Amino acid sequence: MKKAAYIVAIVVAATVCVLVVALKTIGNRKTQAAVVERERLEQTVADLEQRIRQAGSQKDSAAQKISQLQEQVVALTQKRDEDRQVIQDLWTILVAETRRQRKENTGADKGAQGVKDGGEIAGRAQRTGVKYDVKAVKEMLASSGGNLDAAVHQIVTPKGIERILQEHAEEPAYWAAAASLAPDKEAALEYLKQALQLHPDSASVVAALVGAQIAAGQIDESTLAYVSKVEQLDPTNALGDCYAAYCQFQKGDVLGALRSLAQASAKGRFADDRIGMLMARYDCLLNEGVYDPVALGLSAFTLPLEHLGMIRQIEQQAVEQVRSLSAAGRNDDALKIAEDISNLGRTVSSSGRFLVHDRVGMALQQAGLSEQRQIYQALGDTGRIQEVDSKLQAVQQRSATIDTMARSFGAVMAKMTEDDLAGYVDGTILNGEFATLQSIPEIAQALQQAQSLPQQQAAQTTSSQK
Repeated sequence: MKKAAYIVAIVVAATVCVLVVALKTIGNRKTQAAVVERERLEQTVADLEQRIRQAGSQKDSAAQKISQLQEQVVALTQKRDEDRQVIQDLWTILVAETRRQRKENTGADKGAQGVKDGGEIAGRAQRTGVKYDVKAVKEMLASSGGNLDAAVHQIVTPKGIERILQEHAEEPAYWAAAASLAPDKEAALEYLKQALQLHPDSASVVAALVGAQIAAGQIDESTLAYVSKVEQLDPTNALGDCYAAYCQFQKGDVLGALRSLAQASAKGRFADDRIGMLMARYDCLLNEGVYDPVALGLSAFTLPLEHLGMIRQIEQQAVEQVRSLSAAGRNDDALKIAEDISNLGRTVSSSGRFLVHDRVGMALQQAGLSEQRQIYQALGDTGRIQEVDSKLQAVQQRSATIDTMARSFGAVMAKMTEDDLAGYVDGTILNGEFATLQSIPEIAQALQQAQSLPQQQAAQTTSSQK
């Protein structure tokens, strides 16, 4: 018994020792794990503190950059305003000198008479050298059913064009003007071919030749070669790429057309040389004996902008490709083309001087954005839909503003004197037609009333709901 009890005691003691050792080992492990966990937490805290310091430093750096950018914006705005004032001063001097010389050449200042009741100018017989005053042009318009282009072609004859080209053969704008005043498409092409021989490196001449060939239905290898030359001579101008896209679409090269559209959309400049053409046409009309303000108005209101119609055709064909790609599930490709359409529209709208540039540009923006919205709606991307809706709203607001301007301008124009008309065209050349219209008191008032109307309607709706 004693021996058995002794053995049991030994076993119990051994078990206790094993348990003590096990517990001690477990405790040591827990202690080590706690130390490791604490060290890990300390390192995490240190990393977070480092990130906070970096974020603070980045915040300070970003704030400093924002401040620097704000200063640059202020400086650039001031510089832009100064440049605009210089341009306006130079324009005033240029126009005054041009008109003075033309009047001296025609003798129009010898017999000019003051303004009579209602701003009517005295008869033609009392102004030596002026063959076409307001009365004469009104008579021509009446006989042509109000066709301004017919009146211009009746005034500017081929002989008159030849005379002005002899005097200004070294100025490319006059050749483009001559083509725009030519009696037919064949004569226009002939003027521009002569111009190309004299000015082979003039982007405006080559671009005008491309436009004339397209207008004449001539899209061949020579047209494509001229388009390439326009792109080379004026690489930052989207016009050359637009011509390329149109020609490629017409020849069935869809991929090439879409590449040209993408290149056009990446350029923030659309220069169509129409202001230079306007002034050269104005000089041609003066040379034919048209009274100064009337000549300026006729030149402006009959200025050809046929290339804008071409851009609308590019838009329509590109939209077809967007819908085809979207239907095939190639949404990324479709969205890229839609974005290119919208970007090109924004460039055309912001670069042109006339409301028609705005109209065409906004049409492209609306088309591109609408296609994007449909794709995002199919994908269920609400964030992108809201973004597109915001852009569409901005375009629609500008479109509504232009609609108000257009409705108001008819009544305003009917009351314009010749000097008012000349001032309007001058303002359009300097600042763009959109800004010029806003500066007319009657139109500014109409815009203010149009803007206040939605607020009044909203207030009435709220009141009725109460």
